[in-house]
Formats: sequence, structure tokens, C-alpha cells
Amino acid sequence: MDALIDDVALFVHVVQSASFSAAAKAQGVPVSTVSRRVARLEERLGARLLERTTRRLRLTDVGRTYFAHAERAVDELRQGRDRVRELGVVPRGRVRITAPIGLGPWLTAALALFLVATPEVAIEIDLTERRVDLLDEGFDIALRAGPVDSADFTGREIFVSSRGLYASKAYLARRGRPRRLADLASHDLIATRSSPTGAVWTLVTGGGRPRPFTFRPRLVVNELLAARHAAVAGIGITLLPSLHVADDVLERVLPRVSGERAGMWLLYPAHRSLPAAVRACVDHLLRVLPETAPTAR
Repeated sequence: MDALIDDVALFVHVVQSASFSAAAKAQGVPVSTVSRRVARLEERLGARLLERTTRRLRLTDVGRTYFAHAERAVDELRQGRDRVRELGVVPRGRVRITAPIGLGPWLTAALALFLVATPEVAIEIDLTERRVDLLDEGFDIALRAGPVDSADFTGREIFVSSRGLYASKAYLARRGRPRRLADLASHDLIATRSSPTGAVWTLVTGGGRPRPFTFRPRLVVNELLAARHAAVAGIGITLLPSLHVADDVLERVLPRVSGERAGMWLLYPAHRSLPAAVRACVDHLLRVLPETAPTAR
């Protein structure tokens, strides 16, 4: 198909310059090559396009009809090429980003200055807790816990979040403050996932090795922001990343007990020819997000 397009473009050039030699000079190829490629196009179409004499070229009736279509097509292809090149230089167009629900405020705040600086870029943010298929669903950038697991995407760690156990002042005033890990068995606990046999937190005590802590939750939700809201409402104690509790009303309980540290990663397509808008957005987020990552009190 590429050879056909090249031959059509050359045919248009020959007609526009009214000369095989002029077209050959412009293309930097011998005249014989131009003649052979036009003949190849005619053979492919099964029709004579040009009448050749020693003094001039003349389009046949069929050639005149074909040239009208070919000229428009070649012009459209050139405009498309120029548009692609333009998009590769000037940030312009839409960038689609997916991130966990709880990161929405942090992400949108980080994008504010970028949108001011790039007036021709539009951002679409999809906040969800499900594992999005970035390629199939057409996303350009993703924020995701854990490293990249696909060769199609490049991953950069933005920051590492610690995890701790948190509850509201109202809950602690009503139920008391746990003093040791075993005390959690008598408390209402909020989990983000569970099974018929209970929920499991991986906890580290006093700098020791991670150990599973199995419990029967009083409440199960499917995402961290809901768990935070439940804890704020006084329902119980939950395990949260520092990102979700910075400047919050929640209090840390059992401060020597923590969850496994988790990295937050920025993912973007691994190929080099990123649209300028995506590249500019990635560069901005890689610069701004680590500087603005919240930390727990």
C-alpha cells in the first residue's frame, strides 16, 4: 500500500510540474525511475493516464479524472502529515488519565498550573478503583499503586506511602484506645476487601517482619476513600495510606504498628513518539507530584 501511495504522489507531481525530468529532479531520482513508477501505477489501474511525446505530456480522459481524485487525496495526506508533526511539537488535544478515587483532589490540584500553561490541552480524569486496561480503554497516563506490569508502559515511582491504623476521636472516646495488637480483636474494624473467612492486613510491629493479621470486619468497603469516610464517621478502625489521612480528623492508633509501605507509580506509554500534549503532561506530573505528595501527621 505504501508503494502505491508513493506512486500516486509521484504521478501528481509529474502532472503538476508537467515534466518527468522536473519531477525526477525534485525527488532526487533518475527520470527512468519516474517513468517506470508511473507506468507501474498505470498497470495497476489497468488504464493509460498520460500521453507522452518528446515535447509535452498530456493527460488522457481517464488520467484527467484520476488526477482530480489523486490530487485531493495527496493534499489530504500532506495536511495529515503536517498536523501530526504539529501535534508532536505543540501541546494540543486531549489527555486521558486514570487514577484511584482517593487521589482525585491531589491530582487535579497538580494539574491546575499545567492547564493554565497549555491552553490548547484538555484533560479527562477517570477516577476508579478497578484495574483499568490502559491500552484497550485508551488511557494516556495512569496513577497506580505498585510498579508497572506491562512492557507497553513505562513506570516512574512518584512517592512511597506508609500505612497506619486510624480512627476518629469519637470512636476512641466511645470504645477506648487499643494498647497492643491483640486489643484489635475487641474493636470494630473496617476492611477494603474480605472473604468468607475474614479479612487480612499485613502489619509490621516495631520494625519487625511483616505478619498477617486476620480479622472479621464490622464493615467492608471496596475502596480506600470509603474506608476513610467510614472511620471519620466513627464506625471503627481502618488501615490507610498516609495519602488519605494528611491534615485529617483521624488519629493514629498503635503508632508502632504499620502496614506495608506502598509505592505510587505514574504510568505512560513506553514508545518514544508520544503526542506533545501527553509528553508535556507526563513531564509536569513527574515534576510536581513528588513535591506535593501529602504525608501523614
